[in-house]
Amino acid sequence: MAGLAAAGIADALYMLAYHGGLLSKLWCPFFGSGCDTVGRSPHARHFGVPNAAVGAVGYAAMAALTLWAGDRTPEERPWQALGLGALSAGAGGVSAYLTWEQPTKVGAWCFWCLSSAAINATLASLAAGDAWRAGRALASGRHGWPRLLTAG
Repeated sequence: MAGLAAAGIADALYMLAYHGGLLSKLWCPFFGSGCDTVGRSPHARHFGVPNAAVGAVGYAAMAALTLWAGDRTPEERPWQALGLGALSAGAGGVSAYLTWEQPTKVGAWCFWCLSSAAINATLASLAAGDAWRAGRALASGRHGWPRLLTAG
């Protein structure tokens, strides 16, 4: 998972370099100039912040949570697993929205944006099981927390 997050950081930094003017053109397999069109569109930023900057920070946080948990089980480090699950689910949802924006609002497809969406979907899928296990461990009261659920 940390490797996927690192790939996401590289993807986001590449897009951010273009967005910031460090690159004049993006390499865009399959979509011609679509990456440039999406990367320069008003939809490449939300609330004044480049999507790629938010992505880089999000991927860095996911990598940190993955590495922080180390080889411990979700039951041993539940907060990292829950944090990673929540962050990756949120990133997956945002990626779904941004993927929808490409054809409907921008009228172009971006290879790097779709790659980021695939990375987020994979991370969310991988993190979901661990987050579930961590939630069950916390709910059972095994960590000194009050029992949150009655199901064992």
